[in-house]
Amino acid sequence: MTGVYELLVKFDPHGLRDTAKAWKALAHAMDTTGQRHRNQVNGPLQASNGPDKPAWEGADATAARPYMVKTEVQMEIIRMESEAAALVLNTVAERMYQAQTNLTNAVNRAVDAGLTVSADGVITMPPPGKGEANDPEAQKARQQLGSEMKGFQDRIDAALKAAQTASDQGHSALVSLSANTLDPSREAGSLLTAKNNVAGIMRELNLVDPYIPDGKDPAKNAEWWKSLTPEQQETYVTLNAAQVGNLDGIPAEARDKANRLVLDQKIDALTAGSASVFGLSQEDYDKRKKTLVDIRGKLEEGANERVETKQMFLLAIDPEAYEGDGRAIVATGNPDKASHTAVWVPGTGTELPGVPDQMNRIRQFQRTAELQAGAGETVSVISYLGYDTPESIPEAGNPMRGVDGAEDMRRFSNGLRVAHGEPKTHLTWMAHSYGTFALGEAAKAGGGLHADDILALGSPGMGVGVVRAEQLNIDSDHVWIGTSTSDPIRVVSGTVLGAAPHIAGFGGNNIEVDTSGHAGYWTDDSESLKNIGKIIADVPPSTGPKEDPVWGRIPH
Repeated sequence: MTGVYELLVKFDPHGLRDTAKAWKALAHAMDTTGQRHRNQVNGPLQASNGPDKPAWEGADATAARPYMVKTEVQMEIIRMESEAAALVLNTVAERMYQAQTNLTNAVNRAVDAGLTVSADGVITMPPPGKGEANDPEAQKARQQLGSEMKGFQDRIDAALKAAQTASDQGHSALVSLSANTLDPSREAGSLLTAKNNVAGIMRELNLVDPYIPDGKDPAKNAEWWKSLTPEQQETYVTLNAAQVGNLDGIPAEARDKANRLVLDQKIDALTAGSASVFGLSQEDYDKRKKTLVDIRGKLEEGANERVETKQMFLLAIDPEAYEGDGRAIVATGNPDKASHTAVWVPGTGTELPGVPDQMNRIRQFQRTAELQAGAGETVSVISYLGYDTPESIPEAGNPMRGVDGAEDMRRFSNGLRVAHGEPKTHLTWMAHSYGTFALGEAAKAGGGLHADDILALGSPGMGVGVVRAEQLNIDSDHVWIGTSTSDPIRVVSGTVLGAAPHIAGFGGNNIEVDTSGHAGYWTDDSESLKNIGKIIADVPPSTGPKEDPVWGRIPH
């Protein structure tokens, strides 16, 4: 430990902390620059502003887009590695400062006891006094001092060892960031390399499990998030993106930033890998990669929007969830600030490849609701692919898909309430097909969804044992049902998934439907779509009569 003692005594943590601040500033600059590039360059070129101003197309666009995406990825790499460098330096500074404090305390105690500490941290006993050899009490005191000396020496040695370990770990961690991930010759895998580097750093510093709430309680998630400084929040978003992106109750902006990074990491990993690496068939591998790229493209389109109510927020993304069917939750408009918030739950056959279409649909719902909303009121609509949707009509007869997803749905709804705060948003949960059953399962138990309105379109039933609207933990006057007269769902509605909600006796209100079939409820310019918009905007929709299971529509 020769030399370490002197270095630790003179150690000044401000040097490391100031350097960490510089790296942190670079990470922040890359974050803001990346957002500006997305909002002012890539977004406008991706977006279509009507037939007169289509999205950038042609050979130049085809050639340039990969480079623009790569530019954003490179900025994410710098952001991640800069955050990691700052974390390393701050961690080493903190640990060495603690070691220095322990060393100083041990040395001071040793000196106070009459011991001598050399320039290399070795403690020695004072020379024996005159007559001490013939003084039993003096000899006993000297033995006691010798015992104390060992304890002080152990404390000094431990402090020196802790400082050396912190220095070694910091050096090793920083060396792992030296790989040239920005090498222009690398086509893919750079972001994956950076992610792996960061994971290695966390292991090197024994920070593999930094404290992050388990996610089960949105209120606790929010409390934890608010306890962090803005700088700490940025670090968690960057270095623990997957965990932060799934925390219900924290701001949508933070979840979006984290999940966009996760999305880019997933795309980069797929691009650098192969079907066999991911254990997928070539068809499924190609489909997953294309889907994630398409989702990113849709998000980029919204980046051009100057008004936050038109921007998109990625609240969850996990292509591996539900045995590869995928999980994705996307909002148009910030749900934390909206006057009216609606959550759209799709049904059978909607998996990750269908998310881009769902993103189009929630924009359609938002536009429709905005036409009905009062002056100054804003609308956010969320596509919720947050449960394991049935893949086929036969699988839709299985109630367990909805039962298993109920708790997650309730937690997400509670998280919306927590993140929005007071005054409360007007919250509508609406669903289609099997999604109405999943919604009903969530609403009927565990305190429900805390929704102001519930809308079920083309419903086969709204929960096992649910025979009346009031079982959904909501005033039945705010339960709305839409069932087209030509919807084939009527054949199975009221069988295995609960009572048919459009039938008299269930309660609630049947909205006026002027569309046909099972998937026509959102047809443009229809009364059905207008009613959806009215319910989202807390405006009474036009209604029709309930129905008799034998005689059909019952006159008012």
